[in-house]
This record gives sequence, structure tokens and C-alpha cells, in this order.
Amino acid sequence: MSQANYLPTRLSKLARSLLRAVVLTALALTAGMATTSVAEVKQPLEHVGVRLNFLPGAEHAFLYLGQQKGWYADEGIDLEVIPGQGSTVAVKTVGSGEDQFAIADTASVARGWEAGVPIVYVAMLLKNTPTAIFSLPSKNIRSMDDLCGKRVGVNLKSTTAEQYHAMVRLAKLTCPIEEIPMSSGGSKEVLTNLVDAAVNFSYTDALRVKVRAGGVNVIPATQYFDFFSLGIISNRKFLAEKPDLARRFMKVTIRSLIYALHHKDETLEAFSKVNPEADSEYESAKLDAFGVLVTKDGSDADLVEVQSPSGWEASLTSLYDIGIIKSPMSADGKFGVVK
Repeated sequence: MSQANYLPTRLSKLARSLLRAVVLTALALTAGMATTSVAEVKQPLEHVGVRLNFLPGAEHAFLYLGQQKGWYADEGIDLEVIPGQGSTVAVKTVGSGEDQFAIADTASVARGWEAGVPIVYVAMLLKNTPTAIFSLPSKNIRSMDDLCGKRVGVNLKSTTAEQYHAMVRLAKLTCPIEEIPMSSGGSKEVLTNLVDAAVNFSYTDALRVKVRAGGVNVIPATQYFDFFSLGIISNRKFLAEKPDLARRFMKVTIRSLIYALHHKDETLEAFSKVNPEADSEYESAKLDAFGVLVTKDGSDADLVEVQSPSGWEASLTSLYDIGIIKSPMSADGKFGVVK
């Protein structure tokens, strides 16, 4: 073969080899891209709404913490934290299925049970009622007897009103006390001397008075009665229809709560990202107080398992005795652990 005929043939073979290499490379890249795309395609996140009992506070920061760390997303959950308007609203929205979970106080939940609302207590946060009568130290109100002749602010729409009335009754007070209706938590009224004392939770308005005034006197309701307090509730139908989603939510929520109890600075930072205008000194103090209440009489490992038939029977009996619920109630079917 002449050199003139050989060179084109050699170039033709080279071109075919190059073309074949390009095609194989392209196919390999395409296959790799396809494999990567399949690996990267994830199932859409499932929406879960959790309604707070009140406006966001440091006691709710564990939810934002888990959200920001991506723990809920890792479990396939698109978490929505919904600011609350009181536990009564939380009971209604979870009972109707509008929200999947909520934080609510037991007194409001028990009233929901009494009305036939299909809700279940899935985790216990506060084992004891935090209701208290609080006042400025200058008022020298240290016991129930010291309320005689005083003005006491009471939110008649709150279940703390019945607890206050029960405290007065159990203390066997017969002296005159001026009851001043309030529509708020009472800290403003106490700090501005509109009332001598007010009734609310020890880790909220009572603590705000302590931070603002440098001290506070507190008469806890637990001196006279006690019951399970704040916890997480869910809808009975939702739990039956989507048990795996409920399990994943509770797994991350308890993890986030325990982490928050041991990492205060990180927890407050997570809270400040979504509530930058919050009073940092008050929220820091509130997180400390809430943490003490959560872990009282046990470790943070007891957060879910603390619920028991005997504990609930005692709580419901107490709620009946002080007038929160109108008739005796069994604990059957009222609580459960999501596993």
C-alpha cells in the first residue's frame, strides 16, 4: 500500500477510535449523572404543624433548634411552628385535625376530653402545675393569709382562675379579697401597682416581675394541690393513620428537647434567630426556670415515660376536686407513648 493511501486510512482509524472513546465517555458520564440524580432525588417532606400554647418563648426554643439543625428534615418532616393563642385554642385545632401536634396545659386538655375532643397526651413536659400567686417583695405577701384586704389580678378566661379560687378555698380564707379581672398574664399590672398580686405561671409572668424588679414573692399552687401540667398532644385519628410520621416527629422532638436542656447558649441563639426582638435577659431566665420544672423529680430521660395510669388518675381527680372538670374522669385512652 502506498503512503498516500495509508495516511488517510490511518487517520480514519484514529478518528473512529477517538469517536468511539468520546461516545463511551459520554455514555459513562450520562450513566453516572443518572445514578447521581436518582440518589439525590428524595421523597417530598411531610408537613407537620405544631401549635404553641402561647406566643413563642424560650420554653419553645427546642422546636426551633431541631428545625434549624435539620433534624426534622432528616426525618422527612417539614415542621411548621405556629404561634399560640392559649391552650384552649391549641386543643381545638389539634382536635379538629387542623394541627397535628400542640403544646397545651393539662387543665385545658382535660376540659377538651370532657367535651369529647379526640386528643391524646403523647409527652409530658411539666409534671407539676406551675400556677402561682406572685407579687412584688414590697407588698410583703408571703402566704395566703397576706392576701386579706389586697387586690389580686385574675384572668377569668384562664384555667389559673379556678386554681386560684381553689387555693383560697383550701386555705380557708374568709377575709375580703378584691378580685381584679385581667386579660393578660399579670406582670404589667403587678409592676405598675394596678394590683397587689396576680395569678399565672411561675416561669412566665412571675419570672418577668423578678427580672424587671429584682425580686418576686411567690405562693405556689402545689402547696395545696398538684397535677400533670404542660405537655404535647396529638389527634387520635392522625396517630392511627400516620403512626410512622408521628413516631418520627416525637423522636426528633424529644431529642431536641434533651439537647436544649444541656446546651443553653445554642438554644437561645436558635430562638433569637426567629424572635430577634425578644427580651434576652428574660428569655434566658425563663429557659433556666423551665428546665428546672421539666427535670424536677427525675432526669430528662423521664420526659415521655413519666406518664402512668396512676399519675393520670391522680391528676384527673385533682382537676375534678378543684373544679377544672365537672365530673370524675377515667385516664383510659387519654395518654400514650409514640414509639
